[in-house]
Amino acid sequence: MYPTLAPGERVLFDTLAYRFRRPRRGDVVLARHPARQTLKMVKRVAGVPGDRVTVRGDEVSVEEAAGRDVAPAEEGAAAGDVRILGEDEYFLVGDAPDLSTDARHFGPSRRRDILARAWLVYWPPGHMRTVR
Repeated sequence: MYPTLAPGERVLFDTLAYRFRRPRRGDVVLARHPARQTLKMVKRVAGVPGDRVTVRGDEVSVEEAAGRDVAPAEEGAAAGDVRILGEDEYFLVGDAPDLSTDARHFGPSRRRDILARAWLVYWPPGHMRTVR
């Protein structure tokens, strides 16, 4: 997640953040990898249910739902695909696209796989800050 999070930084996660609200576009989250459930990853929410996501190589463009009905999930999310996220799908990406394996490679994540919202960098002490 560089440059938002640097190697060696430690982060506190808010596990209650999504009890009463859904993840929002721009949130940095802790999530289970869709294909390898034991692997956890830190990614940014780029697309939320109803958004139209277009992937072309490393580029992702998101057209916000804005009044559009949430469509049922469509199959596939390979490069060049256009996809409307289903009611339980989130498009999670890394901040450094050339260094990141994310939804461009493995497709959208389900809400149940989003575990927490990144809240605070606490280590090293000189780098303490909230995560945005």
